Amino acid sequence: MIIAIDGLGVNGKSTLAKMLANYLNLKYLNTGSIYRCIALEIINKNLNIHSIEKVIEHLKHITIDFEGENVFLDGIDVTKQIRTEIISVKSTEWATIPAIKELVRKIQKEYINQNDVVIEGRDICTRIAPNADFKFYLYSNFETRVTRLYNSNKSEDIDTIRNNLIIRDKIDTEGKNFIKPKDAIEIDTTNLSINDVYNIMLEKINNK
Repeated sequence: MIIAIDGLGVNGKSTLAKMLANYLNLKYLNTGSIYRCIALEIINKNLNIHSIEKVIEHLKHITIDFEGENVFLDGIDVTKQIRTEIISVKSTEWATIPAIKELVRKIQKEYINQNDVVIEGRDICTRIAPNADFKFYLYSNFETRVTRLYNSNKSEDIDTIRNNLIIRDKIDTEGKNFIKPKDAIEIDTTNLSINDVYNIMLEKINNK
């Protein structure tokens, strides 16, 4: 079974994907962790990112796997290692490189072909898993998303959070990384809790 969850940020995609994967005993595939593993490998092996063809040739031979919320790189648990500040910075920077982005999409497609999985992201229902058994598109009011971000991190003022989210949305919607699926089950999460959305998704799945 393949369950794909799509939509812009701050709609609970990751949390809901973990909840569904846990309940349905499916793998949970986190796209961001793949980019982080790639960054860790590049740094640990001292690969020259400017020689991208050689980097990609090396990365083709690594293995990335998931067990619950733990991430494994070549069989080694790197869950904590990929959460360091340097990995966060470099994974975001290198994710913009077309060859790395294409490699990650290839890894995603291979993974879902070999596993029953819940996968979430911004182009999952269209580019990665167009034939998923269940496709969900989550959305909500912009100010609701701002408030959610503020409540999760009150170290930043709400105006800064709002401006940053405007920029993130602009990058997502005007770039090539986001395509709104036409055949997904759409859920407006504006006035719903995570548990409310989870129950709606589970009901849709159980009905089939």
